[in-house]
Amino acid sequence: MSLSESYICRKKFKYMKLPTLPIEWKEEYNVNISFIDEHHQKFVLILNKILEIKNHDFCGEKVSEIFFSLVHYAEHYLIREEIYFKEYPNFQHHQKLHNEFIERITRLQQDYNKGEVNVCVEMANYLYNWFENHILKYDKEAVNYLKEKGH
Repeated sequence: MSLSESYICRKKFKYMKLPTLPIEWKEEYNVNISFIDEHHQKFVLILNKILEIKNHDFCGEKVSEIFFSLVHYAEHYLIREEIYFKEYPNFQHHQKLHNEFIERITRLQQDYNKGEVNVCVEMANYLYNWFENHILKYDKEAVNYLKEKGH
């Protein structure tokens, strides 16, 4: 990708202000359910990787590792979380968000395989949004509800 393509790519797909590296895990992010906290911390490591490669313009060289990590995250964690959240009243919506996450990652991987130049920027924005809105809000809300109900 040339410098001008990189600039266009960043300008066109800049959805939100992304953080500087690295995102450090904070105690306030914990929900105090060990498997959830552990996987959320692993997600932050994945997010930090995509932010790093996006910032250094070597997306094409490293993005396959990110896709592999995201598939592992989806296959091993999201399903386990859904089992834990079964009694949550908004469970179906939560599960729908997980399915949309998987579909979005699949589309990004297809775009990458087609040679799309904006995949890293788009993925970084999407994953950061997932962290901010799903992990730090929806998941915390679900865990708090279940804890209140004695789960």
